[in-house]
Amino acid sequence: MPDIAVWNKCDNRCVMCTNMTSFALQHSGQYRLKAQVEKMERYLKGLGKIYLKNPDKAGYVNLTGGEPTLHPDFFPLLAYFRRRLPGTPITLLSNGRRFADRKFAAKFAAAARPPFGAAIALHGPNAKVHDPVAGVRGAFGQTVKGLENLFSLAPELAVEIRIILHKKTIAALPATLKFLLEKFPDTSRYSVTLIHYEIEGMSETNHKSVGLKFAASSKVLDRALPLIRRFADLRLYHFPLCQVSPELRPLCRVTLPREDRIYPPVCGRCAVKKRCLGLMLEYYKKFGAAELKALR
Repeated sequence: MPDIAVWNKCDNRCVMCTNMTSFALQHSGQYRLKAQVEKMERYLKGLGKIYLKNPDKAGYVNLTGGEPTLHPDFFPLLAYFRRRLPGTPITLLSNGRRFADRKFAAKFAAAARPPFGAAIALHGPNAKVHDPVAGVRGAFGQTVKGLENLFSLAPELAVEIRIILHKKTIAALPATLKFLLEKFPDTSRYSVTLIHYEIEGMSETNHKSVGLKFAASSKVLDRALPLIRRFADLRLYHFPLCQVSPELRPLCRVTLPREDRIYPPVCGRCAVKKRCLGLMLEYYKKFGAAELKALR
């Protein structure tokens, strides 16, 4: 099942957003409830290529944006997707800010009938780190409050906390993990995903301020290893296996389609190539492959 862009507006202005500013300037009519229903019905009937991202991936749906919770018909849209895809896991990708409104969070909890998940982006351990990345003052407090409400109101919801690693967030990673362990100590209640940023959209535009090589991020991951071990479910996205320590390699996942990845010549001599991401194609174009090494 595909990734579905639910809404093209957002109340954050994240420096590493994979969307371009032109995305938010599109006419929103194509994302309204009627248009979304028509697209899904055509997709379910197999009438052409309806969705651009992961159209052939089976078994799940990601509701993305923009910020999906800003959709003027957000709850009718959730009800529609849940009714038409009754057994399909649905994951909402969100900045979590609207869930700071307890009534909104309660209504979401009632609508998000299992199998349903929410992946909430957290950029740092405090407002000093988080808010400049989100581009909005006060975003950190709303996101954390939103998480609190989801934990208390939606016990069946699968909550994932996503931390995007780039130059503005990597140094604070140990403090961010420590914050989560102190604020939400029951790590069986949620999962954590550490994602090396993708070079597209605003992260490409802001490359000078967010650009980060694996050589730098892997050092911080090693320092954070004692904290990482304390989480019940923590995963790494977009990392080649040779760029993390042996202890972290079992946490790595390959989540990008083959066309977005590349295996440079050095990978041909690697014993773990079949279960490795290789390199993100845009990362390879920007930084090359000198960091990679063949594992035996």
